[in-house]
Amino acid sequence: MFDAEYDEGESTYFDDLKGEMQKQAELNCAEFEDQDDEARIENVPCKFVQNFDPHYPIILGGLGNSEGNVGYVQMHLKKHRWYKKILKFQDPVIFSVGWRSFQTIPLCYIEDHNGRQRLLKYTTQYMHCRKWGFAIFWPGWS
Repeated sequence: MFDAEYDEGESTYFDDLKGEMQKQAELNCAEFEDQDDEARIENVPCKFVQNFDPHYPIILGGLGNSEGNVGYVQMHLKKHRWYKKILKFQDPVIFSVGWRSFQTIPLCYIEDHNGRQRLLKYTTQYMHCRKWGFAIFWPGWS
């Protein structure tokens, strides 16, 4: 019974995946049908033209000097007394550093007396806790 029900179904996972890809391709064609096929870009290096593949989209833009430096950072935080809720394990947090703000989902931990770092499900109520997450590097004490 198990084999008959699951192995010989009308559609498989692969068929469903191909259907979703077809729907996405139709949606992409409908979105870009009113745009011109031809676009001009000046001052392009010859290596770019030689290695150009029209099947992959190209995103033009750039990052500032400080925006390219991303990695895992450690933070030392305490919940503000005006914020009534307790932050949970996977809650996104918005940080504002200087004129930049970004969102990350940090992991909360507290360091025991023996140096062991213990993962927390919630931020501590009245104590500082440490957070560890993927973010932009910024100067300390800012």
